[in-house]
Amino acid sequence: MSLRLRLTLWYTGLLAMLLILIGSMVFSRVHASVMGSIDGELQKKGEQVVRLVSVSAQVNGIPDPLLPFINATLEDPELYVQVRDNTRRVLFRSSNLARAVIELPEPYYQQAMHGLAGYYTLSKQRPNDLRVYFAPIVVNGETVGIVQVARNLQPQQEVLEQLNKNLLLLFAVVLSLAAGGGYWLTGVALHPIKEATDTALAITRTGNLSRRVPVRKARNDEIGALINTFNEMLDRLEALFEKQRRFSADISHELRSPLTTILGNLSLLRRAENLPEEERDDMLTEIRSEAERMHRLISDLLLLSQAESGRHPLHLELVELDHIMMQAFRMAQRRAGEKLDIQLVHLDRARVMGDADRLRQVLDNLINNAIRYTPEGGKIVLSLICEDVWAVIRVADTGQGIAPEDLPHIFDRFYRADKARTRAAGGAGLGLSIVKWLVEAHHGQIFVESTLGEGATFDIHLPLAEPCSEDEG
Repeated sequence: MSLRLRLTLWYTGLLAMLLILIGSMVFSRVHASVMGSIDGELQKKGEQVVRLVSVSAQVNGIPDPLLPFINATLEDPELYVQVRDNTRRVLFRSSNLARAVIELPEPYYQQAMHGLAGYYTLSKQRPNDLRVYFAPIVVNGETVGIVQVARNLQPQQEVLEQLNKNLLLLFAVVLSLAAGGGYWLTGVALHPIKEATDTALAITRTGNLSRRVPVRKARNDEIGALINTFNEMLDRLEALFEKQRRFSADISHELRSPLTTILGNLSLLRRAENLPEEERDDMLTEIRSEAERMHRLISDLLLLSQAESGRHPLHLELVELDHIMMQAFRMAQRRAGEKLDIQLVHLDRARVMGDADRLRQVLDNLINNAIRYTPEGGKIVLSLICEDVWAVIRVADTGQGIAPEDLPHIFDRFYRADKARTRAAGGAGLGLSIVKWLVEAHHGQIFVESTLGEGATFDIHLPLAEPCSEDEG
């Protein structure tokens, strides 16, 4: 059963229960009003007859010639009067009763003999029910007779039956209209969900993630929130699939280049048996270099994959960040030699909770990038400064810089700001991705500022484990 049909049935069922409740209340109120009116009329006539009979009975008992006077008090042919003595013997009957007798059940007889009036309904009368009011005739504190005044309920019963039929007909019409209208309105309300389902099905069958659920007008309800969430999910999925596609293409390209070099050199070594020793050594060196590059690439990819899956925990301990900074500075000087001016302009003593090896990897990657992209004669400036609760590592260079349109993407995998750079010169494009993950894994932040042609500055903020003391270097 579809959701649309289930909602319609629930709505119609609840409405039917409400209509039944309202109809029952209306019918009971009308029934009570009609019966109250009849009871009031019967009581009024009964009291008149009781007064009339009581006045005469005080002298001579219940007089026989009283019947004409009783008949004279009746204005309605459907109103019947009957008088009994205290032995339940019928003394008088109104002329419209003919030879019929209004029954007096034992409980009501006993109630009357105790001086109490009341009502009851005779449901076995033919052709219709009778509503009866009875009252005792009391003379000198003694019940000498009982007056019964009754009305045929046929007109009222016909009115109530017609009301009942009209209510049932009205309920049937209202429920039919409500069911039809509810089914239509439910279809309108669920139409966006159907569109979302159709879109998801079309994406599943075609693989086209560019499709979206159409939004014809702004909706601030739950359905609108669902559609917006679904479209945002599709945006996210499309971006992820596109990123995965680019990743697959990039990793294939990255691996194909060194593999081609290795296979080419091996093939040449195998065919050329009389190569000069120097040339053979160069080819073996190139094979080793490409193999090491592939090893680094695979290691970096494994590290990022483990990081994303949360399966690469850091070995946290109290780390002297200034010692790591000094080691990185000395290694950078050896690596750059006389080509670049590398300076350590400020070195505060800072201690953080971190993984010493990974923090060293962060500094190595940033400094290597600076060395790689700073032309000969340029300058690289390093510093470690305490700012409030942060240890701020700064790596600034006077290299080629980064274009504004490239800045948002420099931490993406395999992204190169300079598309013309070769793979060998530019690395695999994973260094900054690893840097960003490691910094965030240490609950830190990384910022970059750059002007094209003037250099770039990377700032890393790591939370201090304890207040640091300044020790400028």
